Amino acid sequence: MKTLAIECSSGRGSIAVIEGEILCFSLEFENPRGRGVEFFAALADATARCDNFDQVLVGTGPGSYNGLRASIAAAWGLARARGASFKGIPSVFGYDAPEYFVIGDARAGKWFFAHIRDGALVAPIDLLPPERATARLAAGLPVFSTSPLMDSACFKAPQARFLAQHIDLAGSAEPIYLKPPHITKSAT
Repeated sequence: MKTLAIECSSGRGSIAVIEGEILCFSLEFENPRGRGVEFFAALADATARCDNFDQVLVGTGPGSYNGLRASIAAAWGLARARGASFKGIPSVFGYDAPEYFVIGDARAGKWFFAHIRDGALVAPIDLLPPERATARLAAGLPVFSTSPLMDSACFKAPQARFLAQHIDLAGSAEPIYLKPPHITKSAT
């Protein structure tokens, strides 16, 4: 089965095409606040190189509101147009390690926090103040950060090619929002 995987939850996005366990295509691109035009150029490149795929897998966050919305909408449209199945998976599965933590800036003084062990969440993804998140880290385990939050964390975006390794965890492609949207009301 050939899978097109898309991940755009952070400032660096990626697209990969995987057939079985073989990586056919992988591309990373800048995705600043989900507004990068490079995403659609990368998607066009991926579909030109690997036109036929059976399923589309998209990272669902948590992360950039714009990046998630654009990638989920594009993945849905592409899957529908090609008759492929459409699935989502939390972006925190986009790393290659047996056990690790993922932290990311959720703004307003909060971080999102995830602990993954053997390809599964140890607990639900949480929204925490930085001091509570760092207190939950365990010595000796890798910490990946989707933005530069702490010196001891590896600042690295999740990768589409690693999301595809967890296809058995895929489900609904609803974006993961850990807090209500911040809306600025008009002064008038």
